[in-house]
Amino acid sequence: MLSSLTEALRQVMAFDGVRAAALIDIATGMVVGSVGEQGTDFPAAAASMADEVRTARGVAGFGRLGGDLDEISLVTKGRLHISKVLGSRPGEGMLLYVDLDRARVNLGLASLQIGRLAPAVLA
Repeated sequence: MLSSLTEALRQVMAFDGVRAAALIDIATGMVVGSVGEQGTDFPAAAASMADEVRTARGVAGFGRLGGDLDEISLVTKGRLHISKVLGSRPGEGMLLYVDLDRARVNLGLASLQIGRLAPAVLA
């Protein structure tokens, strides 16, 4: 499974502007697999994104407001962070986290491309 996961994450990395991609366990915040440029704070960022998903699911009242959470996008001056939720039960599932260079990508197009590749990450 690890080699197929690595290959799927490398396909995400093929898009211009992607700095790193990781599969994160939502329940624990642990990185299951990752590729790309990762600083020493990458595990903490991964855990933080998992926390964001758990919090957003709680605020949105899981499933009551038109379905489960699909994606969280975080925009900073230099980066875009797209977190695609893979799994639909509260407290469970995985998160495809992608770190992008904001100057080189369009948020909408990046979200669409990542959404197309996301199912392959769990295959």
